Amino acid sequence: MKIEREIIQLKPFKTMKHSQGGTLTLSSGLGSFELNALQFSYLEVLKTGVSIEGLVQFFLGQGWLVSFRELYSLLQFLVHERLISNQNIIDYFKQVNSDDSPLVFSSIDVMNGKQVKPDPSTLPFFRSLEPALANYLLQKSTVFSVPPNIRITHSGQNSRDLFVLLKGQASIYKVISETRRQLVATLGAGALFGERGFLLNQPRNADVITSGPSEVLRVHHLPEYDNLIKSDKAQALQHRFWVMQALLSSPFFKDIPTDSLDALIFTGRLVQAPAHQVLFQEGHAGNTCYIIIQGSVVISQKGQAINVLNQGTCFGEISLLISGGVRTATVTTQRDTVLLEIGQNAFYKMLAQNLVLAKVIETVAAARIARDQKG
Repeated sequence: MKIEREIIQLKPFKTMKHSQGGTLTLSSGLGSFELNALQFSYLEVLKTGVSIEGLVQFFLGQGWLVSFRELYSLLQFLVHERLISNQNIIDYFKQVNSDDSPLVFSSIDVMNGKQVKPDPSTLPFFRSLEPALANYLLQKSTVFSVPPNIRITHSGQNSRDLFVLLKGQASIYKVISETRRQLVATLGAGALFGERGFLLNQPRNADVITSGPSEVLRVHHLPEYDNLIKSDKAQALQHRFWVMQALLSSPFFKDIPTDSLDALIFTGRLVQAPAHQVLFQEGHAGNTCYIIIQGSVVISQKGQAINVLNQGTCFGEISLLISGGVRTATVTTQRDTVLLEIGQNAFYKMLAQNLVLAKVIETVAAARIARDQKG
């Protein structure tokens, strides 16, 4: 089970609320700690017996967005003070805080695999394609049994193959240096990774390492796939290609390993907007972001057009992480346009199931907002 879905089990302690937050006192009476207002409110909910995901959904139901950085800090503190009993969560934070990840640099290529013909309807991404197209892409597929601590994809590697985690669990690490890696997200059964190379022919930007015995489907890339992506016969594949391009071109998402954003893509819905439709107005509250799949939009401020955004561009993403965020511009479709719309609630549900990724995304957003305010 992913740690975000485990009911948090807390050891006995006492709490007392005050104007700046609250005080946590150990049951032994040998120590007390000050928590800020957000951390204290999160702790009070955790005491009722909920999961991380349940806590986020609780606050969303009250109309409040959770600060994942504050929630992460609280949980890290509870683990450090041995106030959490969940062994999986304890092990998780040990893994997150380790500078040297327990990597075994074996290649999946040296392992014995068997060629298979998987059912596309059981696989993410492929189930959204026409059956004939999905079967064509899967014609050279191999299933591998992979032990723990095996690196499946290597940051900087130029590989075109795509992977699906059929069973087990894997971790996505952003490479900081030769000896340091930052855990960004964990993948469960059904997760897809490697699209950056498969669709865009770009080097991997993260290490993906098994964290338990796993079964992995490897979809071998064939040269003719590149022409297929550009053809009108594979519209769903084109859409996926454009979404990946938009994420990589977005100032917000480009610094986050793309393999960890697969769940984000699946939270969105395709919408069609006719020419000259106002998507949102300057000064209004915003709780959605968009990726342009086809078409273009005009950005205006104070009634004056200042920019035109085209296919593959992402916009409105910062408002997903700002409580009561106000739109800084008006956006109007220039012509008939197809968009991937990502709503705040769906976005937060995805983050609630990926705590470390949520912390990373929120940190990136805060840094970008700070730069924009200075500029």
